Amino acid sequence: MLISIDAMRYGAGYDAAGHWHEGRADSRSAAELEEDEKLIAPARGAVCGILLSGILWVGLVAAVRGLLALIR
Repeated sequence: MLISIDAMRYGAGYDAAGHWHEGRADSRSAAELEEDEKLIAPARGAVCGILLSGILWVGLVAAVRGLLALIR
């Protein structure tokens, strides 16, 4: 069974009193994973926007070239 690395957390660190404690691996809840998805959504939208605008420009250039070829 495979578990994504970002779905696991270790939990080691300093407590409020400044004492180091070893953590244990614990899986993240579905709500936490969903919250992470909300954080990446703007970046995903920006990348999709760039890709779609590139496709639009390629289509426009091809259409203009096609029209110019018909006119000549």
